[in-house]
Amino acid sequence: MKYDVIIIGAGFGGLSCASLLAKKGKKVLLLEKSLHSGGTSSVFSRKGYLFPMGPLGFSQPQRILNFMEEIGISQKPTFKRTHYQLKSPALECIYSVPFEELREKLRHIYPKESRIDDFFDKLRSTMSKIKDLDKWHMDNKKMNSIAQYAHTPGNEILDSYFSDVTLKNFLGSMGTHPSRMSLLNLSVMWHLMAEIGIWFPSCGIHGLIQSIESSFLAFGGELRLGQAVQEILLKGGKAAGVKTADGDVLESNWVVSNADTKKTFLELIDEKNVSSSYLKNIRNAPYSESELCVYLGLDPSKVDWKAMKTRHLFYRHKLDLRKRFGLTDFANREIAITLWSDNLENLAPPQKKSLVLRVGFPFGHFSDFWVGEKKRKPEYQEYKKHLAKAVVQTAEKILPGLGSSIEVIEAATPLTYKDWGNRYQGSIAGWAWGVKNKSTTGSRLLIQTPIPNLLMAGIYAASELFLGGVPTAVHTGYTAAKFICRKKGTAPF
Repeated sequence: MKYDVIIIGAGFGGLSCASLLAKKGKKVLLLEKSLHSGGTSSVFSRKGYLFPMGPLGFSQPQRILNFMEEIGISQKPTFKRTHYQLKSPALECIYSVPFEELREKLRHIYPKESRIDDFFDKLRSTMSKIKDLDKWHMDNKKMNSIAQYAHTPGNEILDSYFSDVTLKNFLGSMGTHPSRMSLLNLSVMWHLMAEIGIWFPSCGIHGLIQSIESSFLAFGGELRLGQAVQEILLKGGKAAGVKTADGDVLESNWVVSNADTKKTFLELIDEKNVSSSYLKNIRNAPYSESELCVYLGLDPSKVDWKAMKTRHLFYRHKLDLRKRFGLTDFANREIAITLWSDNLENLAPPQKKSLVLRVGFPFGHFSDFWVGEKKRKPEYQEYKKHLAKAVVQTAEKILPGLGSSIEVIEAATPLTYKDWGNRYQGSIAGWAWGVKNKSTTGSRLLIQTPIPNLLMAGIYAASELFLGGVPTAVHTGYTAAKFICRKKGTAPF
């Protein structure tokens, strides 16, 4: 049997593309390596607790609702906005508020900084020029007009407006670290957080996945779980199907990869079929880093919650800007603390709560423990437990009683995200958010590839998460499906 389209990976990007193509009558095969769809947007269970494998919320909820309507999902969720708080020795504030309210807060905290209004005007001006970015990715003239924002370091802008280091770090990272972002990403980050907001659906993020999967199957799509792809096959220089890990050869007119770009081109395609310059660019273009994530199921009556004023708290116990922190010096690092179970009733057993603690970590810190897919050196488990305990001890400084309240504890490392999340070196948030090198990624959307009839979908199919993670993944899947239908003469969406 020959398929119209084979899609690799059933994350948001792959499922969105698959459901739209199936709706248009295409014969679509969706292959997913894991035993569940959703990728890192799924949940896992431990003793009655459901914990997230990936995103804890997302922006632009109306776009998701619009997409669900387009594929015929009648029971759509409601959304509740979640808020964010920073607490460090230098600054404490709730920052998921409109620009006007945030300006007022910062004027009060930093009375000597006279250009706070100018900075927010700069953000608004930048966003006004890129607000329709998703609609004109094929327009090179417009793309060139915003290139300056992607190539301008955010810290240069901040240095030109402010003198206070803690203010510059806050506005540059929403935390305590110096900005590593471009002006483009800095503007997008604040626009999504403050103006649009971060939201959580009433069905859970995993519930959205289930709804889209059901839609795909209802349109006649074929989903194979537990089916890894070993190689993308080419014929006459074009993508022509895949070879599975079981040795099956499956033919198609198109292939869409929801695997990340590095995995697709460095692991699934014979390098002789790709130009050396393109492979060099893919190798050199940096991804976002990974993280250490600690999951806690607990008795909330034993914890003092007074300091946690929002569902998401970014906490740093010490702030010594004179020296570089060590990766395991958690007291001098930011810990993202999320009261996960407050999102939905069924995420924890009755009268219980769950927390998710996250700290950024590079893959290299754990790489020596990796000896094969889902295989580790013996000392890995003890080291992981040691780090998880240390993170909890630091979080307990702001949440007294946390340690004694724990009933369930689990941890994920970059190796977990690599093997269970199927992400290259455990990357979790797309391409790096820094200043873009013109030679590495080119356009903002990276759906088309140098190989004819091979497209990309998912968060790595965009050089910036300009809509936030989940909406960007859905948008790239939608756009890939639209591209295929336009090429084949199918009526447009």
